[in-house]
Amino acid sequence: MTEPISAAISAAIAAARTAHGGTRDDVAAAARAAGAPATFTAAALRNLEIGRRSPSVDDLLWLAAALNVPVRQLLAEHADLFGHEAYRPPECGAVEDATRSAVEDLGELTGRQEALAQLAYSLAADIDGEGDRRQPAQLARALTDTLDQLWQLKPAPTEEEDGLGAE
Repeated sequence: MTEPISAAISAAIAAARTAHGGTRDDVAAAARAAGAPATFTAAALRNLEIGRRSPSVDDLLWLAAALNVPVRQLLAEHADLFGHEAYRPPECGAVEDATRSAVEDLGELTGRQEALAQLAYSLAADIDGEGDRRQPAQLARALTDTLDQLWQLKPAPTEEEDGLGAE
């Protein structure tokens, strides 16, 4: 018998919290700030992480906001069962939106790719005028360099993916 999807999601929630670096109390508070009810406590989060309780769709949305990750990341290896919609912050500007769309075309990201993607999103948001006060040309160069590094890490397509496979 295969492991239930909820078990993989519980493990992904725990891994995302660990990567985030927050305590269960911190993450539960951030989830409440994102709309979770007052009953969403550290104990409730622990129950999700250890699989004592299966996460609801609402739980996933609150946790994704609290951990600043896309919901797809919390769905673990089962993300493709739920479609492919990229996370877009509600206040996403034109450059950030275009950057997110371009990075989405790369497919699943791992390791250094994820870190570069997050940097690219941050630089794009700065270009859109949300943070950094560097000159736009400096930001554009930094974004271009970051995206170049990200594309260099993209694995080469397999024979099946590039359409050149044997027939």
